Amino acid sequence: MNVKTSSRYNLRFQRLSTTLLRSVLIAVLGSVVVLTAGCSTSDTPARRFSEILYRYPDTQEPLRIKKLTASSYSDVAPAQSRTVTVMVHPAYSLFFREEHRSSYSEAKYDLLKFQLDSEARFISEIAKTDNLLILVLPGNFQKESIAPLSYTYYLNASAGAGASVFYLTSETWSSGTLTSDAMVTLYGFLQKVGANRMLIGGGYIGRCQREFYNQVSAYVDRTTAYIVPEISSISPDDISDQESAEILASLRRKDYTPVKKFIEKKSQGAANVLQLPSAPGI
Repeated sequence: MNVKTSSRYNLRFQRLSTTLLRSVLIAVLGSVVVLTAGCSTSDTPARRFSEILYRYPDTQEPLRIKKLTASSYSDVAPAQSRTVTVMVHPAYSLFFREEHRSSYSEAKYDLLKFQLDSEARFISEIAKTDNLLILVLPGNFQKESIAPLSYTYYLNASAGAGASVFYLTSETWSSGTLTSDAMVTLYGFLQKVGANRMLIGGGYIGRCQREFYNQVSAYVDRTTAYIVPEISSISPDDISDQESAEILASLRRKDYTPVKKFIEKKSQGAANVLQLPSAPGI
C-alpha cells in the first residue's frame, strides 16, 4: 500500500469512527432523557392540607364534650325507638396526618377539604338537635394529633354545646377498634336508651371506619349498624387523582353513588349501607 492510498484509508476510517461515535452519543443521551422522564415526579401542583389549620387556633380550654360512661344514659330521655349516629375519627385527615404527608395533589386536596367541611357541618348541625351523637376520637389524641390544641378547638366549636353529644376513644389513634371496656360501655348505653339503629360516618372508609363497623356488628345485638355515604370520608391513598376529581364532582351534585360503591368495594358487599335520613328526624 503506497502513502497516498494509506492516507485515504486513514481519512475514511476517521470519518467512519466519528460517525459511529456521534451515533453512540445520541443514543446514550436519548436513553438519559428517557430515564430522567421516567423518574421525574408528577407536575401536578401540590397543596398543603395544613393551610386549613389556621381556622382552628390553639385553645387551652378542656374538651367540652361529655365522655360516654355507664351512667350517661341518665342524661337521655327514654324512647321506644331511637337512632344513634357515630362519627369515627372526625377530622382525621387534618389532625392526624403523618408529617411527611402534608401535601397533596390539587384533586386530592380539593376532595379532602370538601369531606372535612361536610363532616364539620354535619356534626355542628346534629349537635344542635336532640339526636344522639357519639364521636369516636382517635386513641390518645392529646399526644398523637399533630395539633392537639387545635383539635380540641375543632371539637368544641363543632359539638361542644351539644346536650346529646358524647365521645369515646378508640384503642389507638390509627385504629377504629374500641377497647373491651369502651365496647361494654357503648353496648350498655345503646341498650338502655333503646337504640335500634346506628348510623356510622367518619373515616376512613375501609380502614378505621370498617374496623369500628365490624366490631359493633359482631358484638352489639338489637341495634342494626349502617354505614352512611353522605357522612363518610375516603382516604387519599386509596384513589387516584382522576378518581378524586370524579368523586368530588359527584358530591357537589349531591350524588353519593361513587361513595356507596366505594364502601361496597371495601367491605366486599358485606356492610349495610343506608342513605342519610333528614335531620332533625334521624
